[in-house]
Amino acid sequence: MAFPYQRWLLTEAVPSQNREALACFWLAAPEDVLESLWNSPVGQASQQLISQLHSQQTFTPAELELRTGIQQHLQQGLDQPWAAQLMLANFLFSPPGLLKIVQVESYFPAWLVEGYRALYERNPGPSATPFQGFAPPPSPQPMTPDFGQFPATLQELIGNRIQLNRMLGLANLYYIDPEDREIYQELVTLRRQLAAAIERCAPNQLEAHWSSDLGDRYWAMVRSGVQKEPLELVDEELKQAMVKRLSPAQGGGFHLPNAVNALLVAMLFFEPGSMKVNEAEQKLPAWLLPNYQKIFAEAIATTV
Repeated sequence: MAFPYQRWLLTEAVPSQNREALACFWLAAPEDVLESLWNSPVGQASQQLISQLHSQQTFTPAELELRTGIQQHLQQGLDQPWAAQLMLANFLFSPPGLLKIVQVESYFPAWLVEGYRALYERNPGPSATPFQGFAPPPSPQPMTPDFGQFPATLQELIGNRIQLNRMLGLANLYYIDPEDREIYQELVTLRRQLAAAIERCAPNQLEAHWSSDLGDRYWAMVRSGVQKEPLELVDEELKQAMVKRLSPAQGGGFHLPNAVNALLVAMLFFEPGSMKVNEAEQKLPAWLLPNYQKIFAEAIATTV
């Protein structure tokens, strides 16, 4: 993904809400001057823009694309060399009160830990000014932005960039902070909706759909780790229904129609490494086999 670079002025960044330019600046900043930049007018402008974010913030398509790219890199881990730049850029799209980093001290230097805590763990009163030019963050309301209705079919989903980016963003945010129950609840609801869309898809269309951006979003959800959470009854019933459709002992199997659909749904509910398809090389299509083997073909707990 190519990050946008355009002419801009720091003095106009806050009035024009130019989060995109500041995020790109942080992504390109040298690591050895990050602290001084954070304490400079660049950092002050960033802190002001962060403090203005709220739970119902609307981002432009370009901002959504940039945020998704940042979070996709963060999914690789907070111990990577570029993590500080990524997190500073990520702050610009993360409302105060809606981002939590577990054991933040383990990953970032003291100045960034202090900046994170001032932005996301404190609720300073009207007279408190943790940083020069930093406005106290508003009290976020626990409300979910309206992304519109989730598409009923995979074909519609592929053409809906907002929902595709939402899928990736939720998967990445849960991976970073699985203790955020709002992100968790939104992700499991989306998983249920995605499973229904997969069920409706004609098997001969799956390969084309998984070669699009949908495939990346799907595997991000599978890798998010949300499968380790206890399932609600409706999700447990769906999971067991997929197992029945895939298991020869229960009258199912990969020789039946829509078996690949059932497997794609099942992998959204089985924790990676906890399920194995016997003779996967013979049963699974070539477009699905590599990712299945990479994620699931270890530590067998359930065989289908």
